[in-house]
Amino acid sequence: MACGGRLPAIALPANVLEMDDERLNQHITDSSVAFYHDQPKDLQVEAVSVLARGQNCFVRAGTGYGKTRISEMFFNMFHRKAVVLVLNPLDSLGDDQVREKALVNITAINLNKMTLNFETVQKIKKGCYSFIYLSPEVFLNSSLFTSMFFSSEFQKVLALMVVDEAHMIYLWGLVASRQSKTTASFDRIQDRAVFRPSYGCMATRLMATNNVPLLLLSATCRPIAVEAIRNNLWLLPEDLTIVNGELTRPEIRFIRITMQATLKSCDDLLRLYAPSTKVPAGKVVPTIIYSGTRNATFQVMKVVNEARHTKWHEYDPKDEFIRRYHSCTGEEDQAANMLDYSNDDFPLMSATMALGLGQNLKRVRCVVHMGRGDPSAIVQMVGRCGRNGSTGLGILFMEPKRALGKNAIEDFDEGPQGEDDRMDALAVTPVCLRIALTVDNQKGYIPLSEDANFLAEQEREIAARFPNCQCSNCNPEAAKAILDVAQQMTTDNFDQMLSSPLTIEKDPSITILVRNRKSRRGPATCNLSITAAGHLTNWLVTSFVKFYEDTFGSSSEFLPSDFFGIDMARAVVASLDQIGRDGTHNTRHLEMIIGGEFLPGQVKFLSNSIKDWYKSDYYQTVLDDQLAHERFIIAEQARLRQEIEVESEDVQVLVSAMAAEDKQQKKEVLDEARKKKADKKAVEKALAASIKKRQADKAAKEKEIAANLKKQNALELARIKAAEKEIAAIGVRQKLAMAAKQKEADRASRAREKNEEREKNAARKADEAKKRKEIKDGNKRKALVNRQNMETRKARKLSTRMNTETVLAQYNNSLIDPSLQARQSLLAGLGPASEGAGESPRGDAC
Repeated sequence: MACGGRLPAIALPANVLEMDDERLNQHITDSSVAFYHDQPKDLQVEAVSVLARGQNCFVRAGTGYGKTRISEMFFNMFHRKAVVLVLNPLDSLGDDQVREKALVNITAINLNKMTLNFETVQKIKKGCYSFIYLSPEVFLNSSLFTSMFFSSEFQKVLALMVVDEAHMIYLWGLVASRQSKTTASFDRIQDRAVFRPSYGCMATRLMATNNVPLLLLSATCRPIAVEAIRNNLWLLPEDLTIVNGELTRPEIRFIRITMQATLKSCDDLLRLYAPSTKVPAGKVVPTIIYSGTRNATFQVMKVVNEARHTKWHEYDPKDEFIRRYHSCTGEEDQAANMLDYSNDDFPLMSATMALGLGQNLKRVRCVVHMGRGDPSAIVQMVGRCGRNGSTGLGILFMEPKRALGKNAIEDFDEGPQGEDDRMDALAVTPVCLRIALTVDNQKGYIPLSEDANFLAEQEREIAARFPNCQCSNCNPEAAKAILDVAQQMTTDNFDQMLSSPLTIEKDPSITILVRNRKSRRGPATCNLSITAAGHLTNWLVTSFVKFYEDTFGSSSEFLPSDFFGIDMARAVVASLDQIGRDGTHNTRHLEMIIGGEFLPGQVKFLSNSIKDWYKSDYYQTVLDDQLAHERFIIAEQARLRQEIEVESEDVQVLVSAMAAEDKQQKKEVLDEARKKKADKKAVEKALAASIKKRQADKAAKEKEIAANLKKQNALELARIKAAEKEIAAIGVRQKLAMAAKQKEADRASRAREKNEEREKNAARKADEAKKRKEIKDGNKRKALVNRQNMETRKARKLSTRMNTETVLAQYNNSLIDPSLQARQSLLAGLGPASEGAGESPRGDAC
């Protein structure tokens, strides 16, 4: 497993790993506030800090404390793709967790026999899911998952392994070791761990990772369970950091009720619910009624519907008042019932422990538990209520006696309590139930008196300013008042009923349903002798014949024996002690024996006939014979006593001699026994000394081995740290060299870019100057041409007027270095004009 200086295949960012504890805790807090928009609890921050250091962590905190958020906070610290693997004891719990992860935009999947396939495995390897929930069956027995788990792709992204409800490992270990066979508390709660006898040994698979930290979560884990889990996972004490949170739920009020009916009948629930006409289903407080067996969940529904006067509604799967949930309920029915219960479609759920394990059912205000059970399991079940910040009520129905159990404080020994002892102690302890359950969680036993651990926990709760406990042991009057008006409990008066139950008046129109119990007949007895009983039998038959003939006459169609014969008479005489002798008779019992009264006055006649027999001479003779027999017995006793007194002296001497001889023999036997005991004690003492010496030698060797191992570990750790430090230094030097080289390259690049930019600017300026010069020269030529054109026009005008050679000569002389081409052009342009000009004067002259 991961140690302090070793990193998993996927590691947190380097800047996080280099933080000290204070900065790391602040970083975790800031990340949680940014993601959840509320302040995390100190326990959550501490647990995430332990995981960030690569260490294993065991978090023990009460139900509803927010333990599942720890893995999310750790996951959010990674800046690259990471996967968290979560083991759940129940598939339904994984489905609930997937729905909760979707609310915070975290992708998750619950792997079971329906969802685990090749396509899903490929998606997991690609990182499509961040949280993977699975049951131990898939974790251990699926070949497809095993191949994926040990693949390099999955191991590179595996960041954390979580075992939710870690106390189940201890229970699975009990099943595997067959200790549960002799534990009554284990069999009283189904759907807990009986169906997984082999999952007490998951260490091999959990440890087969690339230094991935392990997170264990539990709300009820006693010291013996923590030690067993640590040994089961092959972890040394220094390899597992235990983070303890608040285990007490002060907002829950416990009321322990001694059951009046049998646990199998569940008739004590008749005291809690009123007819539907008095309290409608929409007003009933949201409640979970936990039973130990799956069959009992149906009996609970039956009894509750009888109390509500809604008989046969337990057969309606869509009933609007109560439904049930256990491990054998169909998956679709489980999902539908949970959805409807969360949506307030019905208020009561009859369930086994399969419901609520790790689930966040915030609407539950009351939990009822039927029968004695393991205190740790009861804390888990009652912890389902009061999760929305309001108060909760836990009602514990306990049998007054348990066969082969301890039913009084005097039955308990001074030694440590076993599993069954804790169950029985919770049913009879007179101390505060809230403190007793906390001590059980911390120390592993239910206190039966205010011992040192009880007082220490009491002082701690006072220092923490917990509200005063109002359990049935601390405030029995208020508990009795709540039970008296429990049938009137609604969502409107629930808080008032818990805070001040005496202010609620009892509705006299609401009564508790009482069942009509059949009376049990004891065995038939008759103290008459066989002869007297036969005489009474004949007497009754003969008397009834006379009664019959007086009533119907001797010519009746039926015989008297058809209505009362010898068999009925014998049955009456056989139950004579139950009917009565010569006093008042139990005529109801007499009528039941004969199968009912066939004739008017038949029972009364038989009763009078029995009385007449007791007054008859025959019975007087029987009494005289009994008296004579008793006198004979007394006389015989006196005679025998006298003979014994005569022989008593001889007997006394013989007895004295025998007593002396017996005394001597006893003394010899006692001396021999003492000698054997002394010899045995000497041998045992020598053996104990030898064992003690061997144990001391073994302890010394173990201590020496441990010291050497510790020294080796310290040297190895120091070597690893030195190597890591050297690697870090080399990395820093390499980073500095690379930074300097990069800086020089950047400087040269900037200089080169600057020179190129300067050259570009110079070339651009030269081009611009050249263009400006060309434009200027072009403009000059244009101006010269324009002047020449102007002079040419002027010359043309002038030559037109004067048409003389002088003007042309002046024009040629006025040209400033005309080019040959321009001169020729001008002369070519002047030719026709000159000719025309020369002709014009002549024409004018003409």
